[in-house]
Amino acid sequence: MRPAPTFRLECQDCLAWLQAQKPGTFQTIILDPPYNVGFRYGAYKDTKPPAVYLCEQMLVLAHCAELLQEGGSLFYLNYPEFAGEVWGRVDFLKRFKIRPWGYHTHLSGKPVRRSSRLWLWFTKGEPLINQDAFTGKYRNPEDPRIKERIGRGQKPTALDWFDLEQVKNTSREKRSHPCQVPEEMLAQHILGTSYPGDLVGDCYSGSGTTAICALRNGRSFAGCEMDPAYIEVARDAVGKVWRPDQTDKETGKPEKPTIQTLEPLESVEIRQAI
Repeated sequence: MRPAPTFRLECQDCLAWLQAQKPGTFQTIILDPPYNVGFRYGAYKDTKPPAVYLCEQMLVLAHCAELLQEGGSLFYLNYPEFAGEVWGRVDFLKRFKIRPWGYHTHLSGKPVRRSSRLWLWFTKGEPLINQDAFTGKYRNPEDPRIKERIGRGQKPTALDWFDLEQVKNTSREKRSHPCQVPEEMLAQHILGTSYPGDLVGDCYSGSGTTAICALRNGRSFAGCEMDPAYIEVARDAVGKVWRPDQTDKETGKPEKPTIQTLEPLESVEIRQAI
């Protein structure tokens, strides 16, 4: 019998947390880091010299490459121009393979400005892919040829972009976080690249969206977030998905999420690595 999913969330700096994890244990890793544009996230402001920020992100990716299992996937979200910087440098990771990248539409703001986000998809070797998670819908279902395909149960492959915006204040998903990614988007990443019982990671956990999508679909989760306030937001959100009265089918004992809060460690001195 497959063991019950587990949940670990630690209040810690991402690089310190990554170095403490066991290599080769994660099947899917989701990364949606601060974009270094001077935004104030509760207890911290994401303003670093560009070279320092780039070096830090490459270190994060290097650690993640070690943590992934063979066939594992990593999804990385950032502005297109910075994603391009990462795309051009990821060669040094050697065992990472570059897969398609897909846009996340973001429709607010003025024209000729940053109006989208870009997902990079890296894999360790040939990836585990559940094709059913990546199916889309036909645009012209009334076409006789398409009707015939639909009748045979065929579906097209999903488009390479997501026509989804960040979660709005009026959404039922909205929590106390300014940059929340839609659950539908992360659920597809997780369902498409992992099986129930696999371990999903996120070292920029924010309000807990990755954890929610993983646990809701029978995957285990381990991650960190450096802001204690967002740890509490994630704790409350996960509690609505993982009920306290759930029991382990083998032992019959209550199965509760393990949420570990540690004192944040000092960040790794990135400047020494430049």
